[in-house]
Amino acid sequence: MSEVKKDLEVINEDFKNEETVTLPNTNEVDDGTLSFLKIPKKEDNRQLLGKETTQSKLVNTTFWVFGFVDNIETKFTKIKKTSGQMLIQIRPEKDSLESESQKFFTGSEFIKNIMYEIKKRNAFPRKMTLRSEGNKFYVE
Repeated sequence: MSEVKKDLEVINEDFKNEETVTLPNTNEVDDGTLSFLKIPKKEDNRQLLGKETTQSKLVNTTFWVFGFVDNIETKFTKIKKTSGQMLIQIRPEKDSLESESQKFFTGSEFIKNIMYEIKKRNAFPRKMTLRSEGNKFYVE
């Protein structure tokens, strides 16, 4: 038997002999996944997971908003010399996995104000529909 196979057998035996780990005050058995650890995200995190899309593609679409990052400088804001854009993370359903997330940029003051109010009330996730009138975007 090769040395590598012997080493792997020793490692496998070690895992078999490990005790089962449970969360304190629960009966949940550690399945080895990150989600089991329930590590909270840092509030000041400036990253959002998800495939990037555009507002135009989302018009008349209903989705759940899970959060946002504000004041992101983009090519658009540099050219127009405007304040930073807001990046908003959405999912198709409230119970959708984070891996199903999408994100889009907006400069809409209406949408940005709604996001600030939701955050102030600690009311994410929130269901909404994106609408537009010409080049003006809003949510309802």
